[in-house]
Order: sequence, then structure tokens, then C-alpha cells
Amino acid sequence: MIAAAALALALFRAPSDAMAPTLSADLDGDGNADTATAEARHGAVHLRVRGGVGEKTLSATAPSPASDVVRVTLTAATLGSVGSLLEVVAATDTSECLSVWRFHGGALTRIPIRGAGGAAVADCAPAGEWKHLWERASGDAPSVLVRERTTKVERGKLRRRETYAFAGFSLDLDRNRSSTDIDGLPIPEWYDSWFYTRAGLDQLYARFDLEAFRALPQLHVVVDRERGIFALRFLTASEDILAPVESFSALSPEHTAALVAKAGGKTVRAQVKLGGDGSVPIEVRVDGMRPELDTEYAPAGSWHGQVREVFPSAADELAAQHLTGVWSAGGTSVRIQFDGTPPYRLRLDKSLFTLDYDHPAKAADLTLLPTDGSHRGWALVLTGPNALERFPLACDGEAAGAACRADGPVERLRRMGARINVN
Repeated sequence: MIAAAALALALFRAPSDAMAPTLSADLDGDGNADTATAEARHGAVHLRVRGGVGEKTLSATAPSPASDVVRVTLTAATLGSVGSLLEVVAATDTSECLSVWRFHGGALTRIPIRGAGGAAVADCAPAGEWKHLWERASGDAPSVLVRERTTKVERGKLRRRETYAFAGFSLDLDRNRSSTDIDGLPIPEWYDSWFYTRAGLDQLYARFDLEAFRALPQLHVVVDRERGIFALRFLTASEDILAPVESFSALSPEHTAALVAKAGGKTVRAQVKLGGDGSVPIEVRVDGMRPELDTEYAPAGSWHGQVREVFPSAADELAAQHLTGVWSAGGTSVRIQFDGTPPYRLRLDKSLFTLDYDHPAKAADLTLLPTDGSHRGWALVLTGPNALERFPLACDGEAAGAACRADGPVERLRRMGARINVN
């Protein structure tokens, strides 16, 4: 946290009537004070700023709760020599709306606040849900907007702190200065994926007999910052074991972390190797469960030069790395493409299907469920790196693949260009 004196320098808050406040501060960075006024009426805040060359007055409408009685606060958060941002908060006893503006170059412009993935942060929230403030790391650093929220969840108190830094045209979430913890235990922001044993990945990459692959242990590092869940989940052919993480720490060398979890009376230790910017787990070593689960796990992926591509699950890796392409089927060609973002869908020629990996139809490795309401799907059987078998299915409504039934003969597919003969 910054010193109180530095925080005071960062902020200029309107001291006047909260229903119609006025603020004086150098907003455009020209060394002269500009004047901002605001008035709440008819469900909106009418904002006016006067200053700059010619002392022009510019107007805008800021978001507000739909109420006849709205309290308005104006705050100037300094950016240093380039001026200050203007924050407008309109609040009632039940709702609070926040917007940020910039008066610069003779224009009054609203500054969007962008969260994860560039998604816009909602203008309004229930009163008291978020506490927000402006901070500066040092006396000459630009102000950053900080939002904090504490909620009660099943495992304790979930505290979320989000920091938004000015990026010229927007306030963008700064992941490095944001954090989430549950009763003080940090919950990292890691890429969400399943992990498999070395034997399991060898079986997967053989593109044959997924039933044997599913019988091998799988691991999921569950990181749910919204619900305050941080756990190791072990999945076997007969068990689903959840081991909540009780401690988390970064290790040397960089991009390595150590976890301690509890599974019943067992203390489970996991060492996690991280790739990329330190947010992508690429290897997990587990000790303390039992012999068949105490091993190394890695995500499904592939190498492209020196870069490793990691997929959320084996199903997504199969869709993107194996099934995609042009296949020959009895003298005709079938084009398969993956669609969208994980979990991927598959497009066969002009038809789009969801991929059911967990509950395939009988005698199938994968099931393709129709998305067009036709109830006509496909069962896929992997028979090697360059070969497939498929047979049509009749599926009832939104049923899982296991509820579909075979509805036609088996057809063999060969990857176009492959030097094998499966016909």
C-alpha cells in the first residue's frame, strides 16, 4: 500500500454539495486549473468541464442509478505532467455507478475500464459490493484505479483486488498488480487444463484405443478465482478425489511453484513447472497420494519449433492436432475443421458438431453430437495417426453420446496424403 501523503497528492476530490459537486484541478496538463461540475437529474449525471484554450465548456452524460435522489462525487486522479483523469461516482443507498473521463486536447472523452480479456467492466454495481480507490507507486507515477471486494464462500473469505492502469485510451486490468486469495492463501491465475501421465500421453499420441487412455490417472489443478476454489483433482477409472490446496509458494528457479494439499488424512505435495509468462502449468510432480498417482503429469500439447502449444484437454488436442484435415472416404473427401475456442466444436463439411469425449457412444472413441437439431451424429474410432473409422448415430435431443445408437454401417477414412493403405 502507498503512503498516505502520496495518496493525498494523487487525488483532488470535490468538497461541495454531493448532489451537484464542483471540482477544480489541472485536468489537461497545461498548468492551469480546469473546472468540472456535475448534476444528477432524470436518471443521469450531467457533466460539464470548463478550461483549456478559450475556456471552452464541454458537456457529457455519465451513468447513474435510476433514482430521483443521487449523490455525486468528482475526483481527479493525477497522471503526472499530462494532467489528471476525472472520476464520476453516482450513488444511492442501493446502487453505485462509476465512470472515468479525460479532458485533453480540447475534448472530453470517457475512458473505458477493461477487465480480463478486454471485456468492459460494468458501469454500475450494488452499493458496497466494491470498494475503489486511486493509488500511486511513487510521487511521480501515474495513478492506478484499484477495486477490492471481499465475499464469503464455502472455504472462507474470498478477497479480490483488481488494479487498472491507464493505457492512453483505456484503463486496463494489470494482472501483475491484481490478486485473489482465500483466507490469505493466494489463488494464482493459471491456464486451466487437464494433466496426464507420461504413459497416458503416449497412448493418446498413438491415436489408438482411447478406452485404455481413459483408464489411466488424470489430474486437474482446479483454479476458480470466482468461487475461491484451489485444489488438486485426481480422476481414475473408479474415483474422483478432490484435495484442497492449503499452501502455495513460488520457488527458485523462476516459474516454479510448490503446493501442499490435503486428501483425507494424506498430505499431498505438488511441484508445478510453469511456462510462458509464468501462468501456464506445463508439468506437475505429485507425491504423497499413493503409488499409481504419485508421478509426473503434463498437459496434452505439441511443439512448434521451440514453442510448446498447450491444450485445455485431450479432446481439444485431438480436435486441433489430429482430426483436423482432409480425409478420404470411399472415393469422396471429408473436410474436418475445429471451430471456435476450447472446448472446440468440429465442422464436417457444412455441418457443425460438439465433441463428446467423456461419454462416447458404444464402441466409439469420440462422439460428434449435432448442433442443428437433426439428431444425426457420428461415432469416431481412432485407428492410428492417419486413419479413422466412423459410423452414423441417431441421437435423442441433447443426450450425451452414450445415449446415441448406431444407425448405419462403418466407414473407413484415410488422411489425404498419408502413405498408408487402410482400404
